[in-house]
Amino acid sequence: MRYFIVVFSFVFLLSACVSTETTVTTKNTGSGGKMQFDPDAAAQTRIKLALLYLKKKNMGKAKENIEKALKYQPDNSDVYRVFGYYFQQVQEYDKAEKMFKKSLSLDDHNANTYSMYGTFLCKQARYQEADDAYSSALKQLSYTGMAKTYENAAICSEKAGNIDKAIHYFQFALSHNPNKSSLQLTLVRLFITKKDYEAARLNLLNFQKENKASAESLWQWIRLSYATGKNASLSKYAGKLLTQFPDSQQALDYLDHDYYE
Repeated sequence: MRYFIVVFSFVFLLSACVSTETTVTTKNTGSGGKMQFDPDAAAQTRIKLALLYLKKKNMGKAKENIEKALKYQPDNSDVYRVFGYYFQQVQEYDKAEKMFKKSLSLDDHNANTYSMYGTFLCKQARYQEADDAYSSALKQLSYTGMAKTYENAAICSEKAGNIDKAIHYFQFALSHNPNKSSLQLTLVRLFITKKDYEAARLNLLNFQKENKASAESLWQWIRLSYATGKNASLSKYAGKLLTQFPDSQQALDYLDHDYYE
């Protein structure tokens, strides 16, 4: 029976300082067989370490582990994807793009890479290319990250000024993650911007059925009430906002009359 043994000292999870780190990965070759080094398992371990170091902003250690993973598995698309993400974080964008493209050249059905590349492109304001990358990710039937990718695609579409497409993507993000109620409020905000007030009202009511009032939900009621000329409703929700969430940004925006837009 095949099994992997991964032994490593990984002190930075408990401390900001990393003094030592050792990784040994082997596989059992069978009864009485000699333990042999497993490069695939070793590469996956290095990828995990690199991502943890990136989360801790230890860029040197992150790169060191990615380079070791690449040495173990020079044709592994996952390694190049993580290398692309590393270069994105250190703002070496040309190198990041090269790595993302290399990853896709090795595996052009990798939804995770398409999604990460889409986010990279969106941050470069290359909105159509980003949308194409997100669409490629969403076409992969076995992809389990649909909800997040739809949400990222929606955010990117809104940045591009395409409100209709943003709404479309946010609706799919909500259908794939119905428990994320904040998406309903995002849709409300966009529907008000689009002047589709009935859709905004319905989404607010749906939010209200499943959730307690929040500063953001009250704020959207205020914006909707103002947009539809319902002054009594505006005063009602403004009173609740100032009473229940007096220190919120939404309360400050209300006092500054920023609900006009």
